[in-house]
Amino acid sequence: MTDSEITSAAQNDISQTVRMSPAIVCAGMLLGFLLSFVLLNGDAQGRVNLFYLLLVFLLFPLLGLITSVLSMVSGKGVNLARIVSKLGFLGVSRSSVLRQLRQRHLDKHWFFLQSQFAMLAYSLAGILTLLILLVATDINFVWRSTILTANDIYPWLKGIASPWWFWESAQPSVELLERTQDSRLTQLYESPANLALWWPFILATQIFYAFLLRGMLLVVSRSIIKHRLKSDFEQQLKQRIQQNPRRQPEHFELSEVRHQLPSTYAVINWSALPEAIVAQLDEVAGQPRLVAGPLASEKEQTQAEQYAEYKLVLVKAWEPPLGELHDFLQHGQGFIYPVNYHQHTVRNAEQKHLKEWRRFCSELHNWQLFQPAAATTLRGDDERSATRDGEGTA
Repeated sequence: MTDSEITSAAQNDISQTVRMSPAIVCAGMLLGFLLSFVLLNGDAQGRVNLFYLLLVFLLFPLLGLITSVLSMVSGKGVNLARIVSKLGFLGVSRSSVLRQLRQRHLDKHWFFLQSQFAMLAYSLAGILTLLILLVATDINFVWRSTILTANDIYPWLKGIASPWWFWESAQPSVELLERTQDSRLTQLYESPANLALWWPFILATQIFYAFLLRGMLLVVSRSIIKHRLKSDFEQQLKQRIQQNPRRQPEHFELSEVRHQLPSTYAVINWSALPEAIVAQLDEVAGQPRLVAGPLASEKEQTQAEQYAEYKLVLVKAWEPPLGELHDFLQHGQGFIYPVNYHQHTVRNAEQKHLKEWRRFCSELHNWQLFQPAAATTLRGDDERSATRDGEGTA
């Protein structure tokens, strides 16, 4: 697929899709701050249980990573980002980007990507909390167990620390384990300074098992989504080429472009345009809204089809009219409004796109093409030439 075939709107869709969701990232960072602060404060003597830290900074990130990867492979897509999206007040489930991804069956990939962002924020919050408390207060790392000894625990901790073998101060040792074992019956330690020596190990654990692993998954998931979206656009173009093969010029009619609307009509956002774009359209203000299109439910689609008054159907100007839209327009009457936008700003529709929609409208008896009077208008000679010679290619 060449650069000339990829529209600026398609590139904008890809860049929006791979961005992080502020609501999900903030939820991950807040969770990291709360858990880290509660655990690292310890008890009244400032003692922090080493096992609790490993539970939050090692086991929880690893289990979350394994769960999200397995669910991604199985097709369920269960992860932290999807759980956070269930919180209605965050508005994640109602975002226009997510609606478009559901239409393309890429929503689970998006949630997987956002889950990596969330866990990176979670890990960063834990690292910052640890560093701040190390500077501002004294943290005494201890461990407690009734049945385990230092020799039992050491091989496990040594295996955990194997990725950073080069960082000597972050490596566990049997001696350090013996000196930091705590008992609820006594608070006597041979050397209290040893209680602070675990912080490099805890910091390295967070950096490797949460931050670095999630960072690598983030890069991979972004690449997967970009590849899938580009493939989707390429497939759309191939379908358009197959539907409109090169042939001898034909004579066909192009419908006129109308610049006025009736006083009342219902607005249908068929192509799921972002609400930020719809809000910029003066023709939408004060008019009732109906729901129809690929993302509508069967009940909503039926209600829109049975609406007897005029309808104003919003579509993306650069997308070709498809059979599903043609079938819907067999019911009712009104206007088709091709909308062009780039970087959250409405722009004039390009003539080559309008000609395709004009040809489409010419086949529909009760539908007309609408463009605002202040928007782009066809030159008189170009319009006559297009109608005469049949220049209406996509």
